[in-house]
Amino acid sequence: MINYLIKQGKIIPLLFFVPVTIAGLLVPGYDMIKQQGSEITLTTYKTAILILESGALLSGLSGILLALGIMLKYKRFYLSSVILIVFSMSMISNGLFPMGSPMHGFYGIGLSLMLLPFISCYELKNEILRKTFFKISIISGFVMFIYFWSTIVGLDPHDYQGLTQRIAAIFMYGWIAYLAYELEKSVDV
Repeated sequence: MINYLIKQGKIIPLLFFVPVTIAGLLVPGYDMIKQQGSEITLTTYKTAILILESGALLSGLSGILLALGIMLKYKRFYLSSVILIVFSMSMISNGLFPMGSPMHGFYGIGLSLMLLPFISCYELKNEILRKTFFKISIISGFVMFIYFWSTIVGLDPHDYQGLTQRIAAIFMYGWIAYLAYELEKSVDV
C-alpha cells in the first residue's frame, strides 16, 4: 500500500497538463502561449473551469499522497515531505479559488516548491546514489527559482506567460514524478 502512494506520484504531470490543456481548448480565444492556465478560472466557461479545477485538486491530492508515502516508507525525509505537502496544498487552493483571490495558490506558499529539489538532494544523499538524480534536481530547482523570481519581479514576458508557465511546469511536475520514480526504485530501509 505504501509503495502505491509513492508510485502514483509518477502521474502528477498528467494530472496537471491534461486538464489544463483540455480546459484551454474549451475556451474560445484562450491562447496557451500567452495565457496562464489559471486565467481560465476568470472566464464564464463552467466546464473548462471545472476541468481545470479538478486537475489542480487531483494533482494536489497526488502530491500529498506521495509525501505521506515517503514519510511512511522511510520514516524520515520529513522536510522534503512537508514542503511537498505545502506545495500540494497550494495546488488544492488553486482548484478551490479563482485567479485573483489571495487564496488562489494559498497566498503564494507554493513558492516553497523551489526549495524542494535542493532539500531533497540533501535528505536523499545516502538513499539515492545516482549522480543523475542530483544533477536533474539542481537544474530543476534553478529553473523553478528563475521562473518564480521572473514572475514576481515582472520579467516573465507578457506575450509568453502561458508558454513559460508550461515550461516551468515541466520541470516542477516532472521533477516530482522523477522523485517518485527514484524513490520507487530505491531499496527499503
